[in-house]
Amino acid sequence: MFKTKKLALAGITLSAMLGAPSVMAAPIFMQGDFLYTQVSDDGTLGDENAIPGLIHDATGTGTFDTARGDYLRPGSPFEGFGISSDQFSTVGNRNSSSDQVSQVSLTDLGGGAFDNHVRWEGTADNGFFDIVHDFFFDDDDENLNITTTITAASDLTNLAFSRAIDPDPDNYSGGSASTNNERGLDLNNDGDYDDAGELAQTDFISASGVLSGLTIGMFTESDYEHNSGIVTFCCSVITPSSYVFGGSYAPVAGFDSVGDHGIGLGFMIGDLNAGESATLSYSYVFGDTVGTVDIPGDDDPTDVPAPATILLFGIGLMGMSMRKRLAK
Repeated sequence: MFKTKKLALAGITLSAMLGAPSVMAAPIFMQGDFLYTQVSDDGTLGDENAIPGLIHDATGTGTFDTARGDYLRPGSPFEGFGISSDQFSTVGNRNSSSDQVSQVSLTDLGGGAFDNHVRWEGTADNGFFDIVHDFFFDDDDENLNITTTITAASDLTNLAFSRAIDPDPDNYSGGSASTNNERGLDLNNDGDYDDAGELAQTDFISASGVLSGLTIGMFTESDYEHNSGIVTFCCSVITPSSYVFGGSYAPVAGFDSVGDHGIGLGFMIGDLNAGESATLSYSYVFGDTVGTVDIPGDDDPTDVPAPATILLFGIGLMGMSMRKRLAK
């Protein structure tokens, strides 16, 4: 574990030497025309119950109601991620409970390739992996893109990842914590998810406020095996298998579930050798209804520069390999 942390810290030093943006103290705020949020030192959206959690202005005028329409607060805010493998049970972070992945750095990269861009770098307390989350969107985007890169510190098998949220757009005094939750987007309700504009259940999941109809979704077209899931145990589940297998819920007429439930995406990465990395791309998407959510298109930029810590990790492994060869 010491070696993993040392490599990550070296990345910060190199970034500073190269004139990269300086490491910031948490949280870092991100605000555009449609979205207002913050990235915490947990590598999650929102910072406990502080304003903002994750606020969406469907009008695109940058008018953010901090009393209503916040998907994370008030209540018990939950947005988080989890990682599991054969070598360890699920570890991860939530924005409202204890963490098992320690922050190495939090950096504001906004104004570069994207109007809003925050990079969080962490290392697992169990010493098995390093992880980087890039959160980014332009001011006129109605979606928040995330790229997650996991680098193995030792050989890992059946590696899996999840990202999940308890979506509460109507959870205010006199409102409701319940949402209408659906896997996939079936615009004509024929049950096949393959008509124009529709999205497969494996790729998309949404939650709409039972009063406002305001909708948050999670979307991915990752090459890694993946699925969406709903969990009725509310709401802090980060176990990847809960989402890879579709979650557990009691279908209600017209929806997969209705209630104060959590939604998430799960990814099966598979095996990684020490020093190898896997990168996952996915998005939070928003709309004033589920039919108007802003799904990233092929022309939307979703690539971010490789984090310096990951590059250094690979360079370090190459150096060790060369030393071994010279010693023979």
